[in-house]
Amino acid sequence: MHFTEYKVEVPEKQDPMLVLKFIWMEKNIGIALDQMVPGVGSIPLSPYYFWPRKDAWEELRAKLEEKEWISQKQMIILLNQATDIINLWQQGGGSLST
Repeated sequence: MHFTEYKVEVPEKQDPMLVLKFIWMEKNIGIALDQMVPGVGSIPLSPYYFWPRKDAWEELRAKLEEKEWISQKQMIILLNQATDIINLWQQGGGSLST
């Protein structure tokens, strides 16, 4: 019998990460929440919420509150990020050019 030895390096375990996704359009901006799981990919946690058609920030807040496993700190960070992007979109009038 002949045995061959192989060395396999296992990467450090990474925790799933919450990610906001945006669709930047001229008259609307869409915001959605995904969970990025290393080795698996992106898992949608919400539909896209479109502002100013509806209050996307409020819809996102409600969705985050439904997910009891999302910490208050994570929720605040995500909502602040959403606010920053919505404000940036408003300042640019939907245009990506500066």
